[in-house]
Amino acid sequence: MQWTAVKSNWPAFIEPIMQRWPNTEENDLLTLEGDRERLAAYLAERHDVTAREADEQITTWLQGAVPADVAMDDTRDDENIRASAAHIGAGEDVYADDKDFGDDQVPRRPIGRED
Repeated sequence: MQWTAVKSNWPAFIEPIMQRWPNTEENDLLTLEGDRERLAAYLAERHDVTAREADEQITTWLQGAVPADVAMDDTRDDENIRASAAHIGAGEDVYADDKDFGDDQVPRRPIGRED
């Protein structure tokens, strides 16, 4: 994940930050407004580490999952659709009906048979 995504969706990241760094306060984080340098300084102060160590922790944290409310934001629909194309196999039509995939091609049971 890029820091620009964090900064542009700052309120959505407050809870994950508080879970990762438990000595943080919600109101303090809100005032940082997505400024990475200020966050690193804040984390260094609250967790008794150097600013460099705090920045390294932030870098590691950025490798984790994106909060669902950010990932599913309407403004990211096109990006998510493009990313999902990577999971479509060669030769498959992305617009094909679902019946062409998976267990939908299992033959129907004969009429009157329940087993």
